[in-house]
Amino acid sequence: TVLSRDGFVQSRFFAEGYLDRQAFLHYDHKKGRAEPWGRWAETLAAETWETETMDLNESWKELRKLLAEILSLQEEKGGLHSLQETVGCNIDEDSHPRGFRLLYFNGELLLSCYPEPHGCTLPQSSARTLAMEMELSKHYQAHVQGELCWRLRSYLESWTGFTERTEPPAVNVTCRKDSEGMVYLTCKAFGFFPRIISVVWFRDEEPMSRDAQEFGDVLRDGNGTYYTWVTIRIPQGEEQRVK
Repeated sequence: TVLSRDGFVQSRFFAEGYLDRQAFLHYDHKKGRAEPWGRWAETLAAETWETETMDLNESWKELRKLLAEILSLQEEKGGLHSLQETVGCNIDEDSHPRGFRLLYFNGELLLSCYPEPHGCTLPQSSARTLAMEMELSKHYQAHVQGELCWRLRSYLESWTGFTERTEPPAVNVTCRKDSEGMVYLTCKAFGFFPRIISVVWFRDEEPMSRDAQEFGDVLRDGNGTYYTWVTIRIPQGEEQRVK
């Protein structure tokens, strides 16, 4: 995403990368680099981030140039404007990669590129936008449908091996008291993988009923693992009877 204010394209650039809806990359505009998000991303080689950095820096230059060109066609250049690009690749059951590219100007679709027979289309047609469409079509075929989809395959090989691992949970118990003399004990399990887990409080060596426990959702953490929690409410002084 690039922004402009009052007709001037700003230098800030925002970018994030996802694999199967899991964030693994973000662009640090202060450093001008792509950096890993999460445990799996941190296992990737340094060359990966050099490649992603060069790719994003090139995209940044192209988007700034394109935003300036779009603004030159606008009658009203004042205020805040944005140009957002979404590129990706889907690998279906037939193992055939299908790349796509979407461009949005001020939140409205400007360009959509999909594999044949769709190709790249612009909502409006003119001599200048037609020339722009032809240039963007070349970029789509060479970069998105080619290099990006190839990169996805290599990521999936690493991702599959990473997701077949197991990570045991770490456990933390917190305690708080209310004005009625009741104690709330919360057991938080975190850092585990895969997602399947059972967390239960015991009272006098017997598992407590589900009605006596408040269960949290199993949520994905930012580092590629999961966390959850279970809370019970007991009279003060009975803490030693539960675990």
